[in-house]
Amino acid sequence: MSTDMPASAPPPSVQQGQALPPEPKKKKGVLARILTAIIGIVVAGVVVYGINYFTSDAAQSKAGDCASLTGTATKPEFKTVDCGAAEANYTIGKVLGSTTESCNGAYDEYTETARRGPDSKLCLVPNLVEGSCYELENTSKMGYPAVDCGTSGAYKLVKQLKGTEDEAACTDGAPLTYPEPKLTLCFGPGENA
Repeated sequence: MSTDMPASAPPPSVQQGQALPPEPKKKKGVLARILTAIIGIVVAGVVVYGINYFTSDAAQSKAGDCASLTGTATKPEFKTVDCGAAEANYTIGKVLGSTTESCNGAYDEYTETARRGPDSKLCLVPNLVEGSCYELENTSKMGYPAVDCGTSGAYKLVKQLKGTEDEAACTDGAPLTYPEPKLTLCFGPGENA
């Protein structure tokens, strides 16, 4: 009896001259899949936030920029404009860090809350023309369009002092003052007061 073993033949899947088949890939662990999903969600959130930030005029605004604010108090329409434009009815006095902060004082406020993206709150100073009349107590419309001085309830801007916040400078009228940018507006009665 022979104790020699015959040479074994190669497995049927491997023929002479062929490479071995690749080993089966290991499946990703549960933790790796969760981590990949979280990273994907974070990246998508950053992209959406960035798009909303860069497409929002209010979020891009800074103090000293001019704006056009139209529409109604419940549905205002905001856009930044060149300060020399006829539609520039406001100057941005302050940009607040949170929508819960208050502008304090005579500022008009504009708040923009985004579903996805940054919320913005701006403190606005009206751009008014000395010698013109305005309805200052009209709370339904945004901005202060000039009105005829004979209009009931109209106030005339008799003096505008840029670079100072001094109520005492308004000796003959009612003052509105703003600390940023420093501005004093002195109003007197319209013709029908």
